[in-house]
Amino acid sequence: MSDSREMILIRGGTVIDGTGTPGRRADVLLRGDRIVAVGDPGPVTEARTIEATGKVVCPGFVDPHNHADSEVRGGIAAHPLADNLVRQGITTVICNQCGGGTYPIAPLLEAVDYIRPVTNVAMLAAHAQIRSHALQDVGAEKPTAATWERMRDYIRDEMEAGAYGVTTGPLGRTQAEMPTAELVEAGRAVAPYGGVYASHIRDEGETNGHLAAIEEVCTVCRETGAKGHVSHLKLWGHCNWGATEPVLEIFDRAERDGLTMAADQYPYIGGYRGFFSLLWDWADPAQPDAEWRRGAEAEVRRQLDLLGGPERLIISSHETDDPLDGRSIGAAGRLLGVPPEAVVTELYRREPRPRLSAFFLAMREEDLRTFMCSKHTMAGTDSHVRIPGSGASHPRNYGTYPRFLGKYVREEKIMPLARMISRMTARVAEQFGLRDRGRLVPGAYADVVVFDPATVRDRATWQNGYAYPVGIEWVLVNGGITVADGQGPERGYGRALRRGQ
Repeated sequence: MSDSREMILIRGGTVIDGTGTPGRRADVLLRGDRIVAVGDPGPVTEARTIEATGKVVCPGFVDPHNHADSEVRGGIAAHPLADNLVRQGITTVICNQCGGGTYPIAPLLEAVDYIRPVTNVAMLAAHAQIRSHALQDVGAEKPTAATWERMRDYIRDEMEAGAYGVTTGPLGRTQAEMPTAELVEAGRAVAPYGGVYASHIRDEGETNGHLAAIEEVCTVCRETGAKGHVSHLKLWGHCNWGATEPVLEIFDRAERDGLTMAADQYPYIGGYRGFFSLLWDWADPAQPDAEWRRGAEAEVRRQLDLLGGPERLIISSHETDDPLDGRSIGAAGRLLGVPPEAVVTELYRREPRPRLSAFFLAMREEDLRTFMCSKHTMAGTDSHVRIPGSGASHPRNYGTYPRFLGKYVREEKIMPLARMISRMTARVAEQFGLRDRGRLVPGAYADVVVFDPATVRDRATWQNGYAYPVGIEWVLVNGGITVADGQGPERGYGRALRRGQ
């Protein structure tokens, strides 16, 4: 595919500009990496023309929660043409989430500028990595005031290097291990830069502490002035299903108090974790014995009950031709001749221990829709780079944005198309402070998606997470054609995005 960034005319489409304004018939003219006209551009010669009659033309989707920087054999720096993201319309990813895995960020951003991947890449500062360095620097095993001061210095350095905020991951940590005061200090480091404090909160419902966990993000915002962001908002576990009102009231109250609080959300009822995370809170003995097994299986029963039963946990194997791949833990138990809770301990004791992940179908559709319709939420994937054959894949890695557009807008009509596109574009860019992204207006960067609103849909499933969507026909990143007629890419036009630039 040749470099076609001199001049491109997208003709005859319905332009939805990302602001929430209803669509209108308009042509879009691109020159180089910028949008130069939306409407009637007048006589245009020597431009490549993309016919968009009957199609929607909108800003490229900005993913507020992505792990492309670090997962799967080096992430996007090692696989710049991995297309599972751009073929669903994503043109910018905001990476280093859930506490982060990349530190420092400067080398990765420099690599992105050099290799030009298929999407733009923005980064948050990694609290987990930074606190580890700070603890080592001061020779402490537990957080202290000296540790927090050093941590703040490291976070500020990352903000100067271009980070858009800081990400924390206190999931499962006690106050003794990671006190709220430490998270406040992380927020204090980014607030002067207009940065975001994003958090994989302490509890998403697993132990009924999710409300306090969201309130903790409010506390950080209130005490520091940072923007607050709850990662992949959900209600985990059937005992919490239906209790969306208290969650959204926290966001409403924060807004009344003048705080900036938002959340991202993916459109699936299942989360994704390692299969043996079922034993995270259980001791890992050198020699598992009968007593250990009884206790471990009781813990697994508790977690399966929280999900709503063994059919709501689906095993995803990283090995080819694994007979357990795609089966529920209940079906796996029937295959192995053991109760569902014993599947975990049975496989845990095998040598070598199998490489397994799992889909935890811990949420319900009604709650997804309620959160989706809230003014406080925006679309996100919680995805990462995937290479076919590289192991298990959550369907969100391939289908998130087409699912929002096809299932929830076209089929279920939960909101107007323009509003959905806003929460996938301008809403995200505003929350994270991305300049000239997320809007299809003259002067903005030419990140553009052309899709068919009548056919767009996701195809990836729990059993086949590698299926590409349909209906995403053209994707341009910084004016470069990356997806053409639903196919691509042969090269990338992505850039490293740095705060303040």
